[in-house]
Amino acid sequence: MKRALFCSLILITALFFVACKHDAPASKLPAATADSKNVKYQCPMDCEKGKLYDQPGQCPVCKMDLKAVEAPNAADPKTYKVMYTSDPAAPAAGKSLKMTFTPAIVEKPGEAVPLDVVHEKKMHLILVSNDLSWFDHQHPEYNGTGLDLTYSFPKGGEYLLFADYAPAGGGHQVEKIPVAVSGAPAKAVVFNTPQTTVKVDGYEVTLSTADGKWLTNNEMHITGTVKQGGKPLDVNAFENYLGAKAHVVMVGLADKNYEHVHPGIAGNTFDLHTEFKTPGIYRAWLQFQTKGKVHTADFVLKVEAGKPGDVVQPEGHGGHDHQEGEKDHSGH
Repeated sequence: MKRALFCSLILITALFFVACKHDAPASKLPAATADSKNVKYQCPMDCEKGKLYDQPGQCPVCKMDLKAVEAPNAADPKTYKVMYTSDPAAPAAGKSLKMTFTPAIVEKPGEAVPLDVVHEKKMHLILVSNDLSWFDHQHPEYNGTGLDLTYSFPKGGEYLLFADYAPAGGGHQVEKIPVAVSGAPAKAVVFNTPQTTVKVDGYEVTLSTADGKWLTNNEMHITGTVKQGGKPLDVNAFENYLGAKAHVVMVGLADKNYEHVHPGIAGNTFDLHTEFKTPGIYRAWLQFQTKGKVHTADFVLKVEAGKPGDVVQPEGHGGHDHQEGEKDHSGH
């Protein structure tokens, strides 16, 4: 009798441990690789320009959850690139064009590159004219190996396409693709005067800094306010657009350096965090959605050369220290 009871206890204990092992949630395993030594964590939008963390948490700049990525491996390097093709090969203004964007690994030609979904899309494609007077934001559709977009450019001229994507386990990537379009070009626009308040679709949108300075080499905290009929609006009430309350793209006029920012919210206003690397004129486009319509406010920012510490950080903005305990998702 005792022997039978002992065997029963052993069987129950074994079943308990098997059940516990079976019920362990797979979602807690790092996405990048099963070898935890090779896993690092990075902001999906790369706020801190390649900075990696050893533990999961949230980006200290935009508060998005850090994603698991493969740590750099000198023995197995991975350089990502987007291969661009179009049909027809020579785009013409006003004519339908099929553009295909195929992510690839330079060191491993032909290897498939699965993409993570970031803000509801596998790829964000930002299109601008070379003088930055024209802007569009599109999302090519996945075709099994690459992503396709059927499109028509409004005018002839030189354009830049920024393919913004995240290979699974590979971190945030941006590919800059020049495209020449035949046909009559739009009249060139020269930007040299700052414009930080603009009107669009009945809204008045303003970007401002605490001390009015726009400087390089400092973390800039930018407030975005929206008014209608002269009255400030609560941006918390805006509809989500691609998983965020707003999207902001900034492009430098001289060297075409690119930033894609998803603002947080401070009180009733947008709260943007970025750092300008070079002085000069920047164009900025802020997109938000109300009543099912996306509104695009475009700005001209004049950034002066600055030294670290020239901008006093606002109270409550303690820089880029990693805070795992913060839970508010403000997007980037």
